[in-house]
Amino acid sequence: MDAFLKVVRDLALLVARIVLGVTLMAHGWYRWNITGLEDQTNILEGVGLPSAEGLVIATIAFELIGGALLIFGLATPLIGLGMIVQNGAVMLTTRLDAGFYQHDRGWEYNAVLATFGLIFLAFGSGRAGLDYLFLRPRDDAGERLIEPDPRDRPASYPVPDEPATGSHRYPTETS
Repeated sequence: MDAFLKVVRDLALLVARIVLGVTLMAHGWYRWNITGLEDQTNILEGVGLPSAEGLVIATIAFELIGGALLIFGLATPLIGLGMIVQNGAVMLTTRLDAGFYQHDRGWEYNAVLATFGLIFLAFGSGRAGLDYLFLRPRDDAGERLIEPDPRDRPASYPVPDEPATGSHRYPTETS
């Protein structure tokens, strides 16, 4: 059952990463090509945020690059932290007065994105992300990779009784 739940978790993280990665990239592309930098800057200046143009450029870059990284499962906890910071800032600076609902320019959509950011920060990309391929867990000393749990291996895969030591003993012929 534990192996089944790991697969479900990995599948859920994969689907969430792809959907949110595409969503972030679509929003970044929309800000850049449809709304435009000038209109986005005017919106942020209208609510009194300093360095509005820099914030717009940083937001677009985060959404485009972060979305692509999220799709592939690269730097997933870092992108999750960025989602928390970005959406928390949006809620605090521009959305709280409007109420909860998105159709009234409220903060519900940003709360959902920040929550998914928290999930990515806590759980990473899962085994279907490139983070898992490149950033394998290490032991407490940080010296070696933690071996996979033998119970996660297929039943047909032999599990040695003793760990390999690098030296082999062969029976000797006696006459």
